[in-house]
Amino acid sequence: MSELASSFTILWASQTGNAEWIAKNIFSEAKQRGYSGECYAMEEWEKAQLDKVRVLISVVSNTGDGDPPDHSLKFWRYLRRLKQPDYFKDCKIAILGLGDTNYTNFNNTARKLEKRLKDMGATVFHEKGLADDAEGLESVVDPWIEKLWEVLPTVLEKKGDVKEDDKATTKDNNVETVTEKMSKVDINPYSGNARSSEIAPSVDKYLDLPNSLVKKPTLHLGHVLQLDWSGLQPGVQLSGFPRLPASGAKLTRLEGKQRSKDTLPSIDCVVTPTPVTHASVTRVRCLTTHDALKRTLHLVLDVGDQLEFEPGDAFGVIAPNDESLVEELLNVLAPSTTEAYEALYAVEGDSLPTHLSKATSVTLSDLFRYAVDITTPPRKALLRLLADYTSDPQEKSKLMYLCSKQGASQFSSLREQVPTLLDILKTFPSCKPSIERLLDALPAHMPRYYSVANSPLKYPGQVHFAFNVIDYTTTYNVPRKGVATPWLDRLTGYVAARTHDKPDPVSIDIPPSTLTVPIFKKHNSNGFVLPVDTKRPLVLIGPGTGIAPFVGFLEHRQKQRDIRKSMGGVGVHPSRDIQNEFGDIWVYYGFREQAKDYLFEQELKTLQKDGTITELRLAASREQASGKVYVQDLLRQDAARLYDLILNQDAAIYVCGDAKGMAKGVNDALAEMLVQHHQLDIVEANKLLVEWMQSRKYLRDLWA
Repeated sequence: MSELASSFTILWASQTGNAEWIAKNIFSEAKQRGYSGECYAMEEWEKAQLDKVRVLISVVSNTGDGDPPDHSLKFWRYLRRLKQPDYFKDCKIAILGLGDTNYTNFNNTARKLEKRLKDMGATVFHEKGLADDAEGLESVVDPWIEKLWEVLPTVLEKKGDVKEDDKATTKDNNVETVTEKMSKVDINPYSGNARSSEIAPSVDKYLDLPNSLVKKPTLHLGHVLQLDWSGLQPGVQLSGFPRLPASGAKLTRLEGKQRSKDTLPSIDCVVTPTPVTHASVTRVRCLTTHDALKRTLHLVLDVGDQLEFEPGDAFGVIAPNDESLVEELLNVLAPSTTEAYEALYAVEGDSLPTHLSKATSVTLSDLFRYAVDITTPPRKALLRLLADYTSDPQEKSKLMYLCSKQGASQFSSLREQVPTLLDILKTFPSCKPSIERLLDALPAHMPRYYSVANSPLKYPGQVHFAFNVIDYTTTYNVPRKGVATPWLDRLTGYVAARTHDKPDPVSIDIPPSTLTVPIFKKHNSNGFVLPVDTKRPLVLIGPGTGIAPFVGFLEHRQKQRDIRKSMGGVGVHPSRDIQNEFGDIWVYYGFREQAKDYLFEQELKTLQKDGTITELRLAASREQASGKVYVQDLLRQDAARLYDLILNQDAAIYVCGDAKGMAKGVNDALAEMLVQHHQLDIVEANKLLVEWMQSRKYLRDLWA
């Protein structure tokens, strides 16, 4: 057998599109460097013929608290079924993980994958990279890929030479030479490609004449980014540039086809793991007062018999990017209003990203509404691409500086400002990128996921959910807002907030089919559902909107008890016998101030009164009388009783909410309980908690 492999295989698993984008760019560059190979999603593992693969490169992300992406679950089942300890004995592996240190099980998927492959004989030829989205993925991803090109020749033979145009070099990359080189990029305003975004200098002077029929693109929205350019001095050497995103997307005009101006926006291009249902919004209410820190809405959707849910499930909402943001971007990027909103295109190309795979008859506005993310802070590769489409030499230099090693601090400052694509174009006004190349570089526009907050036994044919409307001002005094939550708030008419004198929120009923929201069911891969055994006690921990799925849990147990009671008993004490069929439920719920943001207050009080909730423990973090109290503080107060419930009565623990602060605090409190009452040291205690997670005794549904 030859010492060097003749080809490589890339397997990727992606939840939000980042891992897919990185994997396909590695694949594209590998081909340019003269290597031969294939690139597959993990769900296509059978096509890869893994028993014959000798060089395997894997890029994997995580979802939730270290769980593998949804589409890779079949691959993991396949790996678990494999029993041959030498199955991968001839395989050399390199693994890149994308994770987030806000979650306890940081990069768990990458770690597990490497261990499993090594257990079956694989050899690591390039140390795994564990990128952290909390700090910026590029700080690990870019060096890991650069090192990959250094070590790949030790395991893989080349089929050809590197194309001269594709060689990455940092030689003579000072401010002057970078600007000089980039000034040679062809953005000739008279070329066919440039006419859609550039105005010829000879025409520009006539645009401001009275009654001019030629429109000059202007940006009325957006914010200029606040950045420090003092490090960008003449002669400074710039290095560590990211490679340009692989060129793949091509927009093909569908001749003779056009969409009417009055046609509603289409979501046909959106890729979802399960079928889409257009659910009617039938009720909305605001659960918080006008002076609460956050505005929290509770919506009811009518799904009829189209979707089946159980408490603990989640669903995705397909929400568009903000229309004013889309309109402003297309005002600059598209040749005309007709081209933006009426002309139909097909997105074609080899190895298209998943989120563009269904874009076979779309308008440009469809793509910017539903296909690409225009609000997430940019990757360095996007800035590098934008520099190639920037005509002003100083602006080019600044963009190159931001994506260089020397500009790392200012790139971090840029990310802190959470800029939209529009903000970047406003900061660098001579930048006029092509839409095709933006499709190559922009990440996927993702659905927003919400937990089901009701029981189908109590509300058949309905889905309830609660969410905070994301609308805030950054430390740079720039207003920012979310994508889905402000859209849902606007769609439902900005319902009035709850008043202090009336604890029950005002419900607004909406006639069926008046408002619809496109949704789809999310695979419940982590088993965050009620145990089948109703006798098993539960500990439910959910501050803020983390209480929402537990309202569904509690309603389900309430209705199960009612059904059991309706069946009657046969013993001497039927009521007691029926009660013994249901285990205790302890609820730990936290809010800032009871008068302002106690969500589902009346529902929880009713559930406590009828005995569904055994213990309702409330933590108020901003009430002056009691000081700051968090749910983890209550867990510590109840440690002895909780120990008995969890260890002696086998209670299941559920945690829902913020991964960054609350989840870690809860985990620490549980570990301390085990140290104090189970006579373990802190390392052993945390190891036991991990075992509980693996056995699904301790389940967490977290978000960063």
